[in-house]
Order: sequence, then C-alpha cells, then structure tokens
Amino acid sequence: MLELDPYLLRAFLTVAEVGTVNGAALSLNRTQAAVSMQIRKLEDLLGGELFERSSKGLELTTNGVLLVPYAREILRLNSEIGKRLNGKTIEGRVRLGVVEDFAATRLIDILKAFRDQNPKVDIDIIVEPNKRLAAMLENDKLDIAVCDTTRLNRKPTLVWSERLLWVVRADMVVSTQVPLPIIMFEESCPWRTPALKALAGHDMQWNIVCEASTLVAMATAVRVGIGIGPMIAATIPEDCRILDHVAGLPEPVEISIGLYSRTGAPTEASFLVDFISRQSDLSRP
Repeated sequence: MLELDPYLLRAFLTVAEVGTVNGAALSLNRTQAAVSMQIRKLEDLLGGELFERSSKGLELTTNGVLLVPYAREILRLNSEIGKRLNGKTIEGRVRLGVVEDFAATRLIDILKAFRDQNPKVDIDIIVEPNKRLAAMLENDKLDIAVCDTTRLNRKPTLVWSERLLWVVRADMVVSTQVPLPIIMFEESCPWRTPALKALAGHDMQWNIVCEASTLVAMATAVRVGIGIGPMIAATIPEDCRILDHVAGLPEPVEISIGLYSRTGAPTEASFLVDFISRQSDLSRP
C-alpha cells in the first residue's frame, strides 16, 4: 500500500511553487539537504522523477504535474480533519490583489463559496493594474495576486489562458475600407503590446482614437461607440457585440493570467489558494 507522508508532499509542492530547492528550503525553514532528501524519498516511493532541471530552475515532469492536484487535496484533507477533530476553524486575514477584469467576473462565485465555508477569514480585495499588483506582491504587501504572467519573474501556482476579443457597440457598422477606430489600453498595461501586434499583423489601416486606463473606461468607450476595443468575453457589456473574424480584421489576442502567492503567506492564504485551485478551471503550468 502506498503511504504518502504529508511532510514529503508539502516539500514537493513548495519546490514546485518556488522553482528551486534552496528557495523551498528557506520557505519551509529547513536545510537544502533536508528538502532534497524529501524529494528523493518521494520519488523513490512513486517510482519516478518529479522534477527536471531547466534554464528557469526546476520544472515538473509529467509525473510531477500529475501529482500536484492529489498532493494539494491530501494536504487539504489532512489539515481539515485535524481542525474539525480539534474543534478549530480557519481564521485570519488575507490580502488578495486582483486585476479588475477578473475581480468583476471569474472570482466572485469562488470567493463567495470560500467565505461561506470560512466565515472567520477576512479578505482584503485590492483591485489594481497588473504592474501595480506585481510590485505589491514582490514587496510583501499582498498575500495572493491574480495578474498577467509577464509581470512577475516567478512561477505561478496556477495559470489560465484568456482571449481578448474585438468588441464594438451592437449597432456600430465596421468597414475595413476606412481606418478602424481602435480603443487601446494605456501604455503601462501588458495587454497593449500583444493587441498592437495583432493589429500590425494585418494589412489594414487603423487609428487609436481612445486610451482606456480601466475596465470601466474600456467598456464605456465601446458602449458609447467611440470605436473597437479588446475585451475578455466575461466583461463584454450586453449592448455590444464581438466582431466575427473576417478578412482584414484582427484575430483574438491570447493572454495568460497567473495565480501567485507570496513566500511565507499565512495559513489562511494557503487555504484560499487551494480553494481557488479546486473550484476554478485554471490549469497548472
């Protein structure tokens, strides 16, 4: 019978998150040799390697990717059983930073379910642009951040792909015979560059007629008919429509959003990260 020690699984998940044994050792307050030994022991138990070296550090093997969700669930159940038998509940405060497009859509139901199950965990929700969220996480001003993966030089716990669709007011007539009026993100937004590349990759004329600094600004500019704007599907207003991909019009823009947690985050933050992992359709990197 296979018996997986929670201490081994916790070491494995920490290395997977941090990307290095040394970094994991610092996070776990153990020696590098001790963490390396735990990983080797776990690999021996499972009969295969869990990590392979790359230019970015340690990357999960196929076996490692497969183990991650099971390891998270085992540790969650282990902790939950202990707390319930001891009559304890999770409590504390979590500082969660979220880019506006996701605070207003994907995370609402997930956070509601988490709060219903953990009423003693208070959540500070900080909505800022991608760049600001990344800086706050790096400076330990956030416990968890949900932002564009290009903003942080660390491995996300989870990642999912989104598409920026080209959207106009429902009754707006679009013609490629004249320069397209484009509503664009402000320069500090990481989504601006791929959106501009998508436009430049087509043989057509276009002009930036408006720059939007927030989701509300983008939605407002599109709704009043200023021009065509790139938006995530869940944020498109009801009185607007997606432009079908026809000759001359740009294709949707692919972006990646990551879920990050700071090293040394409190237990309640780790529970929230695990909860989001189980409740959402995010995929592991």
